[in-house]
Amino acid sequence: MDEELDFPVDRAGVVERVGDETIDAPDDSDSEAISTMLERDNDDTFETLEDLFASIYGTLDECYIGRKYYDDRGGTVKEMDRDYPYDDRNVSF
Repeated sequence: MDEELDFPVDRAGVVERVGDETIDAPDDSDSEAISTMLERDNDDTFETLEDLFASIYGTLDECYIGRKYYDDRGGTVKEMDRDYPYDDRNVSF
């Protein structure tokens, strides 16, 4: 996108130049076009490439998330004693 766009750029410019490009989801059938993602965002102008990336990342659907509630410190939510994913066994110091 850095080569395709001149910053600052408005949403219409992004959609025109790179809107058809897709962001691949773990399950390819869930992949979405950049234009679709930007429809869920309120920003009309992007001052930098980082601003555009933040807007795209901020609109990613939950299908882009890996294993939900994964914790590499042990246990899963289903194994916890309480409704909230925290108990005395999982305190880290």
